[in-house]
Amino acid sequence: MKSIFTFILLLVITFSSAHAQDGQYLMSSNKLEVRSGPGLQFNTIAEVPQGTQVYVMSSNYGEWSAIQFKKMNGFVLSSLLTEDSRIADAEKAAQEAAAKREAAKQAAAQAIAQAEAAKKAAEEAARRAIANAERLKREAEATAAKAIADAEAAKRSKDVAAQRALADTEETRRAVEEANKRAARGSNVASNPIESTTPSYGSSSNTSSPKAASIEVSREDKYSSWEKKTYKSGATPKSFNFKGKFDYKLDNYLKIKVGKNTEVVVKMYKMGKTKADDQLVRVTFINSNSTQFIRNVPEGEYYLKIAYGKQWAETTKDGKKFGTFTKNALYEHSQQILDFNTVKTSKGINVPSYNLALDLLPSGGGYSTGSTDDNITATKFNEN
Repeated sequence: MKSIFTFILLLVITFSSAHAQDGQYLMSSNKLEVRSGPGLQFNTIAEVPQGTQVYVMSSNYGEWSAIQFKKMNGFVLSSLLTEDSRIADAEKAAQEAAAKREAAKQAAAQAIAQAEAAKKAAEEAARRAIANAERLKREAEATAAKAIADAEAAKRSKDVAAQRALADTEETRRAVEEANKRAARGSNVASNPIESTTPSYGSSSNTSSPKAASIEVSREDKYSSWEKKTYKSGATPKSFNFKGKFDYKLDNYLKIKVGKNTEVVVKMYKMGKTKADDQLVRVTFINSNSTQFIRNVPEGEYYLKIAYGKQWAETTKDGKKFGTFTKNALYEHSQQILDFNTVKTSKGINVPSYNLALDLLPSGGGYSTGSTDDNITATKFNEN
C-alpha cells in the first residue's frame, strides 16, 4: 500500500515537471486504452476513440506517454499517437489576430490624434485669417472715412473762405460808397473819393456823423460747465463706468512709458471674429512723466485706442458719461496688433509682454502724435 501511494505521488510530480517540457496536442491513430500506469499490467481506466485529440504531458515513460483526456490523467502507448497541429495553429492564429487588432487600434488612435491636431490647426488658422481680414476691413473703412472727412472739411473751409471774401468785398464797397457820399456833401472827413479796404469814420473832424462803438472781445471756455478730474496713474476714469477684465493666472503686462508733453488714457480691445465681437478689456489713465504696467491681460489679440492731452474733464451727453482732455487733445486708433496668446515651446510656456512709449510731438506751434493716419474723434474714442 505504501509503495502504490509512493508511485502515485511520483507520478503526479512527474506529470507536473514534464507538462511544461513535453506538453503538446496529439491525435490517436487507433483506439486508445488509457491505463492507470505505464504498462499493460495496469488497469484500463478509459478508452479514446480513433482520431480524438489528447494532450501529452510527458513522453518519458519508455513506450508509454502520460496524457490528459477530458478530466482524467492516464497512460497510452506512444506509438498510437500522431501529431495534430490544429489547436496550436488556432492559438497562433488567435495570437496573430489579437496582435493585428492591437496594431489597428493604435493606428486608429494615432490617426484620430492627428486629425484632431489638424482640425485645431485649421480652426486657429481660420480664426487668425478672419481676424486679419476684419482688421484690414476696419483699416480700409477708417481710411475711407478719414478721406471723406478731409474732403468735407476742405469743402467747408473753401465755402467759409468764399463767404468771408464776399463779406469783405461788400463791406469795402459800402465803406467806399459812404466816403464818396461824404465827399460829395463837402464834408471835411474826406476831401476826395477814396478806395480803401479799411473804412475811417472822421477821426479828426467835427462832423456829427456817428462813431463806431468800441468792440470787446472775450474767449469762451466751452468746458466751463464740465467737471475737472484728476486721477492717479493706473486708475479708470469714472466717465467710462467700466471694470477691467483680468486673468490672474497669466503673469504678463503691457508697460507704457508716457513723456512730459501729455497725459494719456489707454483703452485695450480684445479682437473677436468680427468687429461686433471686439471686447473692451481695460481703460487706464496715466500721468505725464510716468510709467504704468497693465498686468494680467487675458489671452487674445488686442488693439488700442489712445487719448492724448492735458486737463481731463467729464460731462454727461444724452444721458451718457463723456470724457476728454480740454487742452492739446488728440485721439488715435492704433493699427498695431498686440498678440497676448501664450505659446508652448520645448522649454515651457512663453508668456508675451510688450513695452510702449507715448508722447505728443511739437508740430507747427501745436502738437501731434507723429501719425495722422490713425487719428480718430473724441466721440469715437469714448465709444465702447
